[in-house]
Amino acid sequence: MERKRHAKYRPKFNMRFVHHRRRIILGAFLLVVLLAVAGVWVVKNQQRGARLALAPYPVHGCVIDQENGIIDFNSLQKQHISFVYLNATTGATYFDDSFNTNYSRIQSTDLKVGIVHNFSFQKRPKAQLRFISQKVKSNTGQLPVVIRVSYYGDYNAKRVDWKKAGPDLADLVKLLANYYGQAVVIKTTPAIKRQLDPTYIKQSKFWLEEPQIKKHNRRVQFVEYDAEQKFKNDHSDLELPVSYFNGSQKTWNEQTN
Repeated sequence: MERKRHAKYRPKFNMRFVHHRRRIILGAFLLVVLLAVAGVWVVKNQQRGARLALAPYPVHGCVIDQENGIIDFNSLQKQHISFVYLNATTGATYFDDSFNTNYSRIQSTDLKVGIVHNFSFQKRPKAQLRFISQKVKSNTGQLPVVIRVSYYGDYNAKRVDWKKAGPDLADLVKLLANYYGQAVVIKTTPAIKRQLDPTYIKQSKFWLEEPQIKKHNRRVQFVEYDAEQKFKNDHSDLELPVSYFNGSQKTWNEQTN
């Protein structure tokens, strides 16, 4: 008799448990859907905000090095890229393996091209110029030559002696400008720019690496605002750091034509 009584109530208990569990699952599912919808809304809002912020800066470009593999430059041009900088040299010892190939292939497009030299805190300015001229030769493109200044290895904000590095960089700027007859732009972070401008770099313009789209004065020529923008490249996605020219299309045309 006792066993039958337990059997009588067991299904009711199990059904309450099942209904409760279903409600939990349904609630969790609805929460996931709401979070997904909210996420899409946030992303679209961010993209819309970025488009509005970029409206005054219609000229975009990117930097390419050997890690990016083979680039379809015609496809890149169709995706609203106007200029490409090719990583070329570092210090007085490293040459980008893809430079010559990329420089040759980009000539079949209307893209404006420039080169990037990565500054060394160890090598003297004349040694760096000698290496650049030997490797790059006259293939510097139509844009200003860029010197990228960044910390590396043991050289960090605390260990770099700017009283030595600053004058060395200034000397390299002058050497490059005189050798190639082109303007020189310093590509770096806002923190390093504060170390250089105006104590050591008085005339050259800057290319700032910062993830913000905002107004800058005319000392800033380019701004790298997206380190990982995706592009279509031979049926695959390619991530590239993208920058904008700090000016209008008209100003860009006047400076590059």
